[in-house]
Amino acid sequence: MMKKWGLTILALGIFFTACKNDDDGIDELPVEEQNQVDDDAIIEYLKNHYFDSEKGLIKEFSDIDSTDNDYPTLHSQGTKLPSGVWIVKRPGVIAEGPIADDNTKDSILISHETKAFKASYKDLPEGGKPYRPISVFFSTLNPSGTPAWDPIFYYVHLNATQIDNGINLRHYVMEGFTEGLKHFNSTNTNGSDLYNFQGAIVVPSRLAYGRDIDYLSGSRNYSCRDCSFVVNFELHKVIERIP
Repeated sequence: MMKKWGLTILALGIFFTACKNDDDGIDELPVEEQNQVDDDAIIEYLKNHYFDSEKGLIKEFSDIDSTDNDYPTLHSQGTKLPSGVWIVKRPGVIAEGPIADDNTKDSILISHETKAFKASYKDLPEGGKPYRPISVFFSTLNPSGTPAWDPIFYYVHLNATQIDNGINLRHYVMEGFTEGLKHFNSTNTNGSDLYNFQGAIVVPSRLAYGRDIDYLSGSRNYSCRDCSFVVNFELHKVIERIP
């Protein structure tokens, strides 16, 4: 358990350091404009990526290699929910288990690779993508490939001190992820076999952490400010959370 949390903190530390560099000298768009930039960048991302046929990892179409030309785009397979969250289901994956309806009551076992980007068209070079650079937020694939119970952006148990200090689940939980997850059944696998990703959830920044504070690194910060997220995953199990 300590090893798992150590790796989580390390991965988040790398992500937060990268984002902090992006935030030096903040020059922000009005919220409404940033929301539109997020939505446009997400559509471009979905049109430029696909699921690989082996394990469902998201990959970007190559400009020089034509072997991926026949893969359908994520955009062609995706559905935009009324909130702005995109869900993309990978065909052929058997998933008939329970659904995670409530992150406060349902505990999940999940393999995932979650990436983040701050969408921007500012100073974008010719041929540039508004979703770049894109960074790994957290991944269960490296180094062990072991799936995780309840990733920090899905649920955390708050202690009395945190509650007394005004910290609550919204400082950790990615609202758009929990919303999107309700559209996926679990695969009822135990995670001991190699993952077989069943799809993706793409969360615009307003449904992640927006411009609010978070405590993902263990202390108060704004490192996820204006970040949109792509969660590529297999939901192995959903069980009732033990109080």
